Amino acid sequence: MGWFAARWKVELHLPMLVIGAEDIQIKLQKKQKQAGPFLIIARACGMAFDTAHVTSPGGQVILYPPHGLLHQLWYLRPAGTEGEFVIVSAVNGLVVDKTTETDDPHPELQEPTAGPWQRWRLENAPDGAGYLLQSAHTDQFLTANEDTQAKWSPWFEYRHAHLSQQWVLALPYGTPPKK
Repeated sequence: MGWFAARWKVELHLPMLVIGAEDIQIKLQKKQKQAGPFLIIARACGMAFDTAHVTSPGGQVILYPPHGLLHQLWYLRPAGTEGEFVIVSAVNGLVVDKTTETDDPHPELQEPTAGPWQRWRLENAPDGAGYLLQSAHTDQFLTANEDTQAKWSPWFEYRHAHLSQQWVLALPYGTPPKK
């Protein structure tokens, strides 16, 4: 994982002329696989991340009872920084964004830029049955408590690791529809 860098010095010898270049650098990133798709479900209330059918940047991520349709499915894609990833919607390719405004209490959907406000870290929940989702931009954690209702948006709080900051990444499984 990570970057591979190489440096070269090149000279082209022609009659009565030498053309050269030094310190040529090329950086190649090894392709890293994404994980998913997942339903991202709040342990405290059982609600799942949902795009609310948003197809353009700027809409808020909402929580809704899980049903596993495309607008509730998310990929975790490596962000290029060790231990960090972006959360990408399976339906529209938009990513979960903390926004550059640190006082905005809710995540929104934006075009991917891999900026720190779009990068996330996973931390194991204290009981190992879920994860805490931490913003790389503010170090705050996504939160949704037991009072959360459908169409509310998760919010950010500093770490307390209670059930309201714990999330389950569930793979959608089922049987193919009968013909």
